[in-house]
Amino acid sequence: MYKEPMGKYLSIAKRAHSMLLQKKLKQYNIGTGELYILIVLYKEDGICQQKICDHYRINKAAVGRAVHKLEKKHFITKKPDEKDRRKRILSLTEKARKMKPEFKNILRSAEKVLRKDLSDKEIETFLKVSKKISKNIHEVLDQN
Repeated sequence: MYKEPMGKYLSIAKRAHSMLLQKKLKQYNIGTGELYILIVLYKEDGICQQKICDHYRINKAAVGRAVHKLEKKHFITKKPDEKDRRKRILSLTEKARKMKPEFKNILRSAEKVLRKDLSDKEIETFLKVSKKISKNIHEVLDQN
């Protein structure tokens, strides 16, 4: 049995990936958490905050903080849902739409760094194992 802790390397890789994105995003005055919200909205504009929480499996407070920052920076707007006034619908601004190609390029370049010197088989294995790890952890978290 291999004795090195997997969590250690997951954590190191996650922090390094975040630092890489932060470096590339610095000139736009946007954080990685904010970028991830925009990415969901680029795929499906006009959704409620809860959908973003569900997509990334993160809590409402974290999404709320990022949404607030994006509003202040004029990347998104937030309006009450016509069907359910308790919900807030998030929509991209023209500023955010114009930045989509730039942000997509940043993500592509970071992905290129992640995949450097990895074979297709290694990438496939990594994705398969990462999904299993995530599933295992969420099964335990969802029990509470």
